[in-house]
Amino acid sequence: MYEKGISVSLYLVNSITCSMYVWKFLRGKFQKKFVLCAWTGLYFIIQMLILDRIDWSYPLHGLIKVLADITCIVLLQMLLYHRELFKQLFVAVSFVVAKELMTYIVVVLNYGWHWIIGRFLIVLSKKITTMAEVEMWNNILSVAAGIVYVFLYVLLMKGYLSAISRKFIRKDYSFRTREYAFLILPNVSTLCISLTLKMMIFSVGNGTSATMFDRLPATLFWVSLICLLLSGGNIASVILFQKLVRLGGEERKRAMLENQMVQMQRQIEELQDIYADMRGLRHDMKNHLQSIAAVVRKVSGEDKEELDSYIDKMETTVKRLDFAYRTGNPITDVIVHQKKQEAERQKISFEADFIYPDKQQIDVYDMGIVLNNALENAIEAASKCKGKKRICLRSYGKGNLFFIEVENDFSGEIVFHRETGLPLSSKEDAQVHGLGMENIQRCAKKYKGDIDITICDTGEGKKFILTVMMYERHLTP
Repeated sequence: MYEKGISVSLYLVNSITCSMYVWKFLRGKFQKKFVLCAWTGLYFIIQMLILDRIDWSYPLHGLIKVLADITCIVLLQMLLYHRELFKQLFVAVSFVVAKELMTYIVVVLNYGWHWIIGRFLIVLSKKITTMAEVEMWNNILSVAAGIVYVFLYVLLMKGYLSAISRKFIRKDYSFRTREYAFLILPNVSTLCISLTLKMMIFSVGNGTSATMFDRLPATLFWVSLICLLLSGGNIASVILFQKLVRLGGEERKRAMLENQMVQMQRQIEELQDIYADMRGLRHDMKNHLQSIAAVVRKVSGEDKEELDSYIDKMETTVKRLDFAYRTGNPITDVIVHQKKQEAERQKISFEADFIYPDKQQIDVYDMGIVLNNALENAIEAASKCKGKKRICLRSYGKGNLFFIEVENDFSGEIVFHRETGLPLSSKEDAQVHGLGMENIQRCAKKYKGDIDITICDTGEGKKFILTVMMYERHLTP
């Protein structure tokens, strides 16, 4: 009865800690309270009806119990959470690993507690005169041992799982196969060592069962040390994995910024060519007009095809050199002009009221990064809308503050990053394409500013408004 009470208490602890641990990693299909309560109840029942019936003292049964435990957790995740297979499997395996390691450590500590109880009973036996007193003290100490056992298990589980979830910062990260192998292999190795220990600890001889701890007391120290080292190794692998993810993200951001710089350099070269054409056009305009006059004198009657062709070519040249918006800077002229053409090709209405603050200390390259990323995101979002769609670019100043505002129509839902609060890209390779908003924010913070995102429903459709604030007189390297 006493051992059954300990088992039920541990199953309840496992159910509660597992529900909270899984919630920190995955996106629930339902409200948090419902998911946590449903998980706690279902996992408790699974442990009582399925896992408790597997005798883990035999090696094969121990493997079956571990696999059954992992399978049940994954099935519950599929029932209550959105599908993220790699992450779900990592969460399930890492939780089962926690159970295995903490159980070993608590068992070792429990042996030490029983040694203390034994010495206490020897001292107490000199004062006990009846069997009733012996039975009473035995029950008291057994209950105390059970409470200590459960209490230590709760502390160890909470500490280990909190360390894993706290160090695993990028919980929204989409695993790649190699990265997943790097993260999951330490946990799989730990499970293999755990099953090996089970085979070594329990043995049967001369019809009686014995443990390795009884035969070799020194193994109490080594088993607990092995478990602590394995726990530290698993936490260290998560920390290293997060550092690799962060370094990879920084590398992708750096590559993206380099590509943007190359793109802007090409835009500058194109702008120089266009301005050179404009200077040449002024020089040649007089000759063009003389040629037109000669052609007019040459043609007669209804035959004006040659004249029309010549004029059409001139109009095409002039149209190429004509910018719809004059922003006050040639680089931002090109960017706004190109994004306007791109938007119109996708049948998106484009409006701009943007003036570059040439008298302030805002680098044109930083301004280009902000405009390129903001307008590209706006075009991508608006292109998915049906019917009339619109993009509006505005800029204005208030004292030393300079504001850029990009408003666009969008459809569907926007998912925000848990840590940064920025929208996630809807493209398949979100790790690469989701960096645009981070680059905008980085440029804003370079000038002691930040960004603000507003989403509103006008009745006719949803509007996404991005506001970038930059403080003109302060520059942070």
